[in-house]
Amino acid sequence: MDARPLKQIDVMRHELKALRYMLDNFYSGKLDRGALPAREDFYFEQTRALYDAIADAPDRAAAEKRVAELELDEVDLQAFLSLSGEHYYAYPALVRRRAEAIRRGELEVETA
Repeated sequence: MDARPLKQIDVMRHELKALRYMLDNFYSGKLDRGALPAREDFYFEQTRALYDAIADAPDRAAAEKRVAELELDEVDLQAFLSLSGEHYYAYPALVRRRAEAIRRGELEVETA
């Protein structure tokens, strides 16, 4: 097991990058549903809410509208929607791998 726990801010940042990549690529057909991390792979309720808004929408416009309507304390939704996820292709797999390691007890996340 890694002796150093992951910082919550780093986990959140990586999850947001994965979600941004999903938003940019899921509806264009570049990313199929099987390539998405599972909802349970996201550590925070706020990123799970974003996941739901993106993965459950019928199209990108609806996903963006759902994201914009969310009220999340820790996430700047305007910045999230204005960024490009083009270079974040590795983050969905990172989220999946980290979630598996956390569930196995190989990684820990700092608690506050």
